Amino acid sequence: MITHIKIDGFKSFKSFEMDFTPLTVIAGANASGKSNLFDALKLLSRLAETDIKTAFSEQRGDAIELFTQYGDEEYARQMSFTVEMLINRNVKDSWGGKYELSYTRLQYELIIERQKNGKGTDTLFITHESLQTIPVEKDNWTKNNLPQITSTHWYPTFSDNHTFIFTENKNEVSTIKLLSENGINDKEMKANAVAQTVLSGINDVGFPHAFAAKEEMRSWKFLQLNPEVLREPTRKDLGLRDTITESGDNLAAALFRIQLDDKYILKEISRKINNILPNLTEVNVYDDKPNNRYIIKIRSEEGREFSSRVLSEGTLRLLTLCVFQYDNQHNSLLCYEEPENGIHPSQIQPLVSLLKDLSVNFQDTEMPLRQLIVNTHSPVLIGKAFELKENSVSIWLSKLTTIITENQGEKTKIYATRMLPVEPPSKNGQQTIRFPNYNLQERKITINEAIQYLQTANFEPMINELTG
Repeated sequence: MITHIKIDGFKSFKSFEMDFTPLTVIAGANASGKSNLFDALKLLSRLAETDIKTAFSEQRGDAIELFTQYGDEEYARQMSFTVEMLINRNVKDSWGGKYELSYTRLQYELIIERQKNGKGTDTLFITHESLQTIPVEKDNWTKNNLPQITSTHWYPTFSDNHTFIFTENKNEVSTIKLLSENGINDKEMKANAVAQTVLSGINDVGFPHAFAAKEEMRSWKFLQLNPEVLREPTRKDLGLRDTITESGDNLAAALFRIQLDDKYILKEISRKINNILPNLTEVNVYDDKPNNRYIIKIRSEEGREFSSRVLSEGTLRLLTLCVFQYDNQHNSLLCYEEPENGIHPSQIQPLVSLLKDLSVNFQDTEMPLRQLIVNTHSPVLIGKAFELKENSVSIWLSKLTTIITENQGEKTKIYATRMLPVEPPSKNGQQTIRFPNYNLQERKITINEAIQYLQTANFEPMINELTG
């Protein structure tokens, strides 16, 4: 899971920093940068798996438009990312190799730059890449978020620090080094000669911590559930896939696989759906052999059974989240845009509870290391998330702020995304220790803006607490 990020030079991000909890909810108006954060995470995820050109081409807009814009046809020359992660202790590769990690707190840094090639056009280069452990004495996130009683399960606190990838300057040429655990199989390469990140080229546990970081980042999933896709049965064609895609494809096949693993899971999913939608009592998935497909059907309290083809968008979205919760193959980050779409306001509370259940509870060491980042326009969803009052849930307000910065030695004014946590005032009026970079003035402004946001839905409980 991702615990902290720094971004500079990507889209609307300039000197941007943000913390994450198991469930992070981001609210804000349109064009405030919420989707840009998901775009940054998606780019990092793809850069951990494929070459630079492919990763950039999959983003919205031309490659140059991914760099921060300072004016007409003026863009930043480089973008940089720093990601802090808590990763699973045990990793395995596709060839059966396994490894138990000594370190689960890692920091990955990446700088990508636009440079003119011999033809006078821009080419993308990696100018810096590094992966290292986060020193225990500097790791405030674990101190504030991991319960003391179970912290060593998630974070074995080795006192020494270790570097797995680093960049150094040799004769004015950046050289990236990949260090093995035994110091024997180290590799190095010139940064301007590689077409992909070092991380993306690691495919086994021969470099276990680097491989674990890669697997963490490439596993991030960005849900954009399409109701038309969710309604379709899964055809049993050659090469059947039984994991849910970002659009919701393979939902029926995934549910069928889960049922084969544990026949009681369907009862649990049925119970969960019934708690949210009392008129629906039973979820089933059938192997429709005559039509060579798997199909989902839900039974109503009147005893009638409906196929997924006629279910509402909201029902399908809730069902998909339930399937994710009970799928033991899901153990990573989900980024979910506007989960309230298609959901009646009366169902927002159980939706929020379902979102919470999809994120790890650090008190339970049997849980997979799951995380959920949600962006939303719904003040009701924000209010209900606030009512959870749990340290594992954080709420942030996204907005565009005017800042003065420098571009090629000249000062210029740009609009940059800022995200600040929404928390009620402490009893003594002091700033909280949970977000040490969050000063008192910013806190007051954010609370006032959050109150205005919540007033659009007249959400009095949270407003009363924010006003003290």
